[in-house]
Amino acid sequence: MNMKAFMKEELKNRGTIEFPGIDKFKDEKGKPIPFILKRLSRKEIKDIRDMYRTKKVYRDKRNRDRPVIGANGQVAVIEDYDADSAGLAIMVEAFVQPKLDDPELMEYYGVVDRLDMPQIIFSDKEDFIYADDCVMAACGLKEQEDENEVIEELKN
Repeated sequence: MNMKAFMKEELKNRGTIEFPGIDKFKDEKGKPIPFILKRLSRKEIKDIRDMYRTKKVYRDKRNRDRPVIGANGQVAVIEDYDADSAGLAIMVEAFVQPKLDDPELMEYYGVVDRLDMPQIIFSDKEDFIYADDCVMAACGLKEQEDENEVIEELKN
């Protein structure tokens, strides 16, 4: 079997995708600056999400802090997932223009934590939802809307 048929450059390097910008950020000609997003792979998204998952052993405080053992003989574990932080991290990782974790941009806004940047740059609810939709479309988690659909939606 020829393995070259399975060697696809677009699977190795997913590239970027451009989306229309928002009115808040315009170039010198007064046109909205387009957003450019990196197409994150499922593995990259999973790795980011895994950074925001925690597991810890459930302990019985009344029994000298011993681990709780379930009926099946397994140690009881508490799992926690910070979906908000994971979503913000995915957004920061995906945005190329504007680069949300750019040191100069973060310094300008007085931000230390890069996860604060999406909420500062996209402070209006509509802008944040649009930026999030762009991330979802770029990562293949949501179908990208046809430009005509967007125009019709804006008209209504």
